[in-house]
Amino acid sequence: MTSTYQQAASRLSDLTAIEEALGILQWDQEIVMPAGAAEARGRQMATLAVLAHQRLTDPQLQNWLAELVDDTSLSTFERANVREANRDLARAVKIPPDLVRAWGESTVRAHEVWVHARRAKDFSAFEKELANLVELAKRRAAAVDPHRPAYDVLIDEFEPGMTMARIDPIFAELKGFLLPLLERVRAAPLPCDVSWLQALVPAEQQRLAGESIVRSMGYDFNRGRLDTSVHPFCGGAGPTDVRITTRYQENAFVGSLMGMIHETGHALYEQGRPAAWADQPVSRARSMGIHESQSLLWEKQVGQNAPFWQHHLARLQTQYPFLQAVSLDQFVFGLNLVDFNNFIRVEADELTYPLHVILRYEIERDLFSGAIEVHDLPEVWNAKMQQYLGITPPDAALGVLQDVHWSGGSFGYFPSYTLGALYAAQFYGKARQEVPGLEQGLAQGDPQPLLGWLRNRIHQHGSVWTTDDLVTQATGEPLNLQHFIAYAGAKYSRLYGLK
Repeated sequence: MTSTYQQAASRLSDLTAIEEALGILQWDQEIVMPAGAAEARGRQMATLAVLAHQRLTDPQLQNWLAELVDDTSLSTFERANVREANRDLARAVKIPPDLVRAWGESTVRAHEVWVHARRAKDFSAFEKELANLVELAKRRAAAVDPHRPAYDVLIDEFEPGMTMARIDPIFAELKGFLLPLLERVRAAPLPCDVSWLQALVPAEQQRLAGESIVRSMGYDFNRGRLDTSVHPFCGGAGPTDVRITTRYQENAFVGSLMGMIHETGHALYEQGRPAAWADQPVSRARSMGIHESQSLLWEKQVGQNAPFWQHHLARLQTQYPFLQAVSLDQFVFGLNLVDFNNFIRVEADELTYPLHVILRYEIERDLFSGAIEVHDLPEVWNAKMQQYLGITPPDAALGVLQDVHWSGGSFGYFPSYTLGALYAAQFYGKARQEVPGLEQGLAQGDPQPLLGWLRNRIHQHGSVWTTDDLVTQATGEPLNLQHFIAYAGAKYSRLYGLK
C-alpha cells in the first residue's frame, strides 16, 4: 500500500464519517425529531453536505486519486476503492456548492411539507416544494452530464450503469407477463378463507412477534434497533449501526410483519458488508437494486413461502390465538394473496408490486423529459393506476402522495425496487441449486445456509465488482428476467390452481 493511497484512504474515511453523521440526522428526523426543529435540521444537514462536498472535491484528493488510477501495486479491493472514489468525485466536482446547499435545505423542508400534505390528503400543499425539487434535480443532472438525458443521470446515482434504454424493454416484457397472469388470478376462486388477515392485533403485540422473527433471521440487535416510522426504512451509520423501522395497522398485522422481514433483509446486507473496509467507498452496497434484492429475497422467496413458516408458524399461533385454526397452506396462501383493491406500493403483493414501480418509473421518466409537469401528477397517477391495476385512488394520500421518495429528492430510485425483485429470484434460484438442505434449514429455523451463501456471494464483496459482474459471479450470468417469470408463474399457478 503506497503512501499516496494511505493519504487518500484517510481522507475518504473522513468523508464516510460525515455521511454516517448525515445518516443519523436523517434517522432522527424521521423517528424522534420535534417538528419545530425542521428548519435547524435543514441547516445542519446542508452544512454537513457542503462540508462533505468540499472535502471530496479538494484538489489534493483529486490529485491523489488521479495518480492512483494507474498504480499496479494496489490490491483488487484498493483498485476498486479508487474506482468508486473517482466515480463519486466525477459527479461531485461538477455540482457547485450553492446547489449542494440548496438541495440539502430543500429536501429537509420538503419532507416536512410532504408529511403534512399526506396527512391532509392535499397534493396542492406539496406541489410547490416538489416542483422546486424537480427543478433542482434537473440542474444537478445537467451539471453532472449535460449531454445525457437528465433521468439517465439520476438513475445512475442509484443504479450505476443502468439506463432507460436498458430498463424500458425489461419493464415492457415484465408488463407483458404480469398483466395476463393477473387477469387469470383475478378470475380464479379463492381456495380458502382469508378473513384472519384483518384480525385485530395491538401494535405492541405485533412489535414483539416481529422482533422475535427478525432476531431469528440473524439481525444483530447489538448493531441495530427497531423503531416505528411513517414509511418503513433501513438506515443508520455503517455496518456497526444498522437501524430498521416499520409501521403498524392493528387490522393488518401481516403488513408490519412483512415490513420487518423486508427491512431486515436490507439490514443483513449492511451488517454483512466488509468490516475492514467499512469506512471506504468500496465497502458500500453495489447498487440500490442489489440492496432491494436482499430485502425482497428474504420477504418474498423466504418469508412468504412454506419452509420458513414450517418453523415459525407454531410460535406465531401461540402469540396470535386466532391463527390456531389456520393451516400452514392457508397461512402461506394468505401471505401471498393478490389484493386487487390495494392502493399502497409497500403493502402490495408480489404480482402487483412491480406494476406500482413501473407506474412510478414511467411518471418520473416523462416528468424529466418534459412530457408531463408536476401539476399533472395526480391525474397521470390515477390514470396509470386504473390502466395497470384497475383501481383509482380515492385521495392523494392513497395515490400520488403515498411515497416518501420525492420529498427527499430520490428521483431515479423507483426502478431499483423491481430490478431488485428480478435479482432476488435469480439469486435465490442459484442458492437453492448450490446449497444442499437450504430450505430444510429454513424449515428448522436455521437461516445460516442461505445467509452464508449471500454473505459469500453478495455481501462481502461490497462494490468491488460492477453490478453485472457481481451478478455474473454469483449466478453465472447477468440479470435475466426469465428467472423471475419462471418463479412467479409457477408459484401463483400453484397457489391459485391455474392450469
